[in-house]
Amino acid sequence: MVTLMRILRENFCNSSVEVRVGKNIASSISEIKEKKALVYPHSLSFVVEKVKNGLVNFVEFQIQDGESAKDISFAIQILETMFHEGFTRSDFVVAIGGGAITDLSGFVASVYMRGINLVNVPTTLLGMVDAALGGKNGVNFRGIKNIIGSFYQPSLVVSDLSFLETLPKEELCRGMAEVIKYGITLDKNLFNYLSWHRDQILLKDNSKLEEVVYRSSLNKLSIVKEDERETKGVRIVLNFGHTIGHAIEAASNFKVHHGEAVSVGMVCEAEIARELGYTKEDVVEALKFVLKSYGLPVSLEELKVNVSSDMLLLAVKKDKKAKESTITLPVLEDIGSWKKIEISLEVMQKCVLKCLK
Repeated sequence: MVTLMRILRENFCNSSVEVRVGKNIASSISEIKEKKALVYPHSLSFVVEKVKNGLVNFVEFQIQDGESAKDISFAIQILETMFHEGFTRSDFVVAIGGGAITDLSGFVASVYMRGINLVNVPTTLLGMVDAALGGKNGVNFRGIKNIIGSFYQPSLVVSDLSFLETLPKEELCRGMAEVIKYGITLDKNLFNYLSWHRDQILLKDNSKLEEVVYRSSLNKLSIVKEDERETKGVRIVLNFGHTIGHAIEAASNFKVHHGEAVSVGMVCEAEIARELGYTKEDVVEALKFVLKSYGLPVSLEELKVNVSSDMLLLAVKKDKKAKESTITLPVLEDIGSWKKIEISLEVMQKCVLKCLK
């Protein structure tokens, strides 16, 4: 039975996106009658039954879990099967899972016949507030995260909060890293909400989670609409904590979860900005306090994973925001406000080593 849902609609240059947030709403995609490619990880077979309720004419692709699912070889396998099954431009790719699955599926949808319909059904908090939204899709190639990708908007995102009921607490907390990012950079009211309602959010109170997912979706889409293809320097704010976060992931051979890496990355980038005179001490401390309250790490030591310094610095140098000898970063000015700066890669690398030692 489909319950009430909150709906957010946003129009972009060449597309429109509808986001649905609510409980027990996964079966609402049964309105799609065309052929569908359902992409999901093996571990979610029992969850996928909720999505498949009422669906007809679909092909299933069970992919392994986690970051390894984003290898380009999996994308090619799906494309080959879709071709043999006779998919056309009027058909759909339906991604059911976390960020790795929505990234992979979005890339496949964007390149098959130069683009077919995409529906994202995120099953993790991280997917609902970040990966399923915004149209950035990527696959990993030769150990480099998201080095091959595309900008391609989903036509529909269905965030069914019932999927979070069985989500382990550590996974919920990891997803909160991206929510905290929206609060600290864009939305002071959301940041305060996270502090005031922490216990209820961690206990998965439906109304509180709905507000968290809805507000996060609203924040992300407002930025994406302003700078869909990262040409205006506005969308860079969504990468706060990600330059160092992605470097930590790569340098640990992806043993560190994305949410935990971004948590440490946000603290490190905030401390770098404080050293450079952009961010106030109390803002850095407020960020650390909220991250810790959700059980997230604020230092490399807390990750308890060996991270090669050489690989870390190489990953920072290869970041997409780096240009020859400089790198562009979003930095905090206050809670809910930010600015874009450009610093030398040499200074950046020295700061990274200092704050992660």
